[in-house]
Amino acid sequence: MNPSDGLSSRLIRFYVTLPEPFAIPDGYSWYRKYEHDPNEGDDQQFVHLQFFQTEGTARSKGALDASLEVLRRVQGSVGKDVEELDEILQGQYTTVVATTLMDAAPIDAASFKSPQDVPVERDAVNRCVDEISRFLRTYKVALEALCSIPTYETLGPLIPFEVGDWVPLIAGDGSETDFRRPEWSDGGSIMLSHYNLADYPAGSEISESNEGRIEYFRQVLEQGNPLFLWKERFVEARTAIFKEGRYGAAVTLSNTATEVFLDALLALLYWESAKKPDEVAEYFAEGRLARRVKVRFSELLGGKWVLDGEGHVAEWFHNCYRLRHRVVHGGYSPTRLEAIEALDSAFSLSRYCSDRLAENRKKFPRSALIMLGEEGLQARQKWCQFMQDFSRDVAPREPDWRAGYVAWREEMYTILLSRD
Repeated sequence: MNPSDGLSSRLIRFYVTLPEPFAIPDGYSWYRKYEHDPNEGDDQQFVHLQFFQTEGTARSKGALDASLEVLRRVQGSVGKDVEELDEILQGQYTTVVATTLMDAAPIDAASFKSPQDVPVERDAVNRCVDEISRFLRTYKVALEALCSIPTYETLGPLIPFEVGDWVPLIAGDGSETDFRRPEWSDGGSIMLSHYNLADYPAGSEISESNEGRIEYFRQVLEQGNPLFLWKERFVEARTAIFKEGRYGAAVTLSNTATEVFLDALLALLYWESAKKPDEVAEYFAEGRLARRVKVRFSELLGGKWVLDGEGHVAEWFHNCYRLRHRVVHGGYSPTRLEAIEALDSAFSLSRYCSDRLAENRKKFPRSALIMLGEEGLQARQKWCQFMQDFSRDVAPREPDWRAGYVAWREEMYTILLSRD
């Protein structure tokens, strides 16, 4: 720790064990000073990192133990432990001791939706996590290491900490000097606010109430229906935000989900309109998504499809589409709030599209039944007599709609790719 005069703020240090080990020498130190903010008192903010390597039970041991336990249950036998594997069931752990000044001013928690949203200048935990991430990003690029960068959401969930004070060094004659050293007193542990509890399942348990959804989406997947991919990307975007802390990836996944959804819906509408694939293939050319949104959907479904101003489409265009461009082409690292806004705007746009389709159900009854079904139309109070009669009397006599749509879409993309 660098000596400093007049230090008054208390110290705090966190003991952060990383999700995976890094090949950093035991005891290696890293130090960063922040620009001094006179509003934060006389002390200059800093983060000091020190890396420690330890050995212990490998992370994979629990998985192997579980496999052997199930093997015994299936075989109905006691079985034997694999003692000869003890050596490879040992693993390395990297723990970072991250030290910084405690924050002088209390934080109004109501001003932020989540602890992760507090700026690093005002929160000791976020400051230390940010500096650990920055250092390891540098390490990864400099040494081309195939490693994952830890985020707030991938740490913990419990982080031990200690607090302390700067105390003067005592000279040989018993007098105080101008130099200070840290003296640690008490501590505890904090629980991070995220959903990444690796030892517990993250989803709902399969039950009688949702087993039908499993079968339905299995069929959609087997059919190659792009609506499955839309929902998969959407769930991946939520996972990237709330479980992995990969905000840039969440933005790109949110926009990808939207593009998949929009193109799937547009193709569905053209299929039901009996358009030939070669008549509309050029509409789906790469880089023309914004034009498709402005022109094609307005023609088919009506409604407000402007990219500027207010509305679901404009919010998606600014909060997701353009932000994705900054992330992909400008290397921008979005905040958690920006990633959530991108995801929310993508979801809102998909809801708006579904609402417009429900309004046009008599014009596109097949598309409405494929996309929304009876449940979605009832939720919007659009399960009218026309749709009931169509579903009962017309649908059963026609060839499989989903198969016909998927075949039409594949032919359209084959034509489009042949023109490039």
